[in-house]
Amino acid sequence: METFGLYFVSKPNIVYICARFMKDEHQLKNLLVSSRNMFMKYGLKSLTMDEIAKELGMSKKTIYQFVESKADLIRLTLIDYLNEEKDALERILHDAGNAIEQLIHMIEYFLQILQGFNSSALHDMEKYYPESWAVLLDYRNNFMLKHVRDNLAHGMEQGFYRKGLNADVVSKLYVFGFTTLHDQQVFPAKDYVFFDIYREFLRYHLSGIATPKGLQYMEQLNLFKV
Repeated sequence: METFGLYFVSKPNIVYICARFMKDEHQLKNLLVSSRNMFMKYGLKSLTMDEIAKELGMSKKTIYQFVESKADLIRLTLIDYLNEEKDALERILHDAGNAIEQLIHMIEYFLQILQGFNSSALHDMEKYYPESWAVLLDYRNNFMLKHVRDNLAHGMEQGFYRKGLNADVVSKLYVFGFTTLHDQQVFPAKDYVFFDIYREFLRYHLSGIATPKGLQYMEQLNLFKV
């Protein structure tokens, strides 16, 4: 599929976005990162292309050289972010010394990303932007689910997580339990700070899977200092 100088290359478990013309790569990246910051702060539905163009100091005509519509901008912004997240998590998985270090550093990464995050962005995506939501679900169903499941298995072997956990079930509870956190009927953004909800969700998850050895390890590293 091609759209305004962009093309997609599908590979297992990830969708890659590439700039065909190198001279436009910097401008494209600036557009996607700046749009990401606005979407995370204000949500998706309420933002107009005029507001995005004004914030970026860019004309709408220039934006439409890269995207076909606001929905297209949201989709490309999401893909760009997921590529960055995938690279960051793979570095963490490679560099950490054991399963609980992997989990701790992944949590620290997400806690930093989610500070100031407006949970209505995910609600808006699910309700109004189905193509983007499908991209996010594919990422969760494949990349995230696999690595959470693998981490659970390794953590049990290393004595940091309780023996006998069903890694398939627990990994799905963790990955898809995240969906409840941005349900506006359960946690409306006007009443709850998403960062606080996510941190409590993590505490709940970790207290259920960790052995005394694992809990002690986390306490030593002061996991929730962010």
